[in-house]
Amino acid sequence: MGIHSDSVVNQRRGMNLPLLNLHERVLSVLGCRFVDDVLIDAPYQITPEMISSLHISEVVHGTNSDFNDNFEDHEVRYKYAKEAGIFSVIESPSRFRLENILKRIHKNQDTFQAKFERKMKAENDFYQQKYSSSRQSN
Repeated sequence: MGIHSDSVVNQRRGMNLPLLNLHERVLSVLGCRFVDDVLIDAPYQITPEMISSLHISEVVHGTNSDFNDNFEDHEVRYKYAKEAGIFSVIESPSRFRLENILKRIHKNQDTFQAKFERKMKAENDFYQQKYSSSRQSN
């Protein structure tokens, strides 16, 4: 499996992506039992040289995508894999998308902010009480 660099992901998808850095994404993918190996910093376009030198036997693309798939982009990106007859599209088993994560983050942002502010107030109250009582005893 190929993992694109942070800069490639950000260039292609924008929006301050990726959420996980390259090393975190690699570790996540390596934890998948269906993955044998990972190509770190994979180029966006699959070339004949990659297919040959890495002995790539299959290139797959899932049906569930976070962004609108651009047919012309696929034609360029997967051109040589298609020509070699090793490209296939697989049905994604889940409809879970990055959009779901971002919605959850935005939904919980106020809750997290309020919790943080409560903790900061409790910490400030604790230190204020601790140090004001120690000054009084001196």
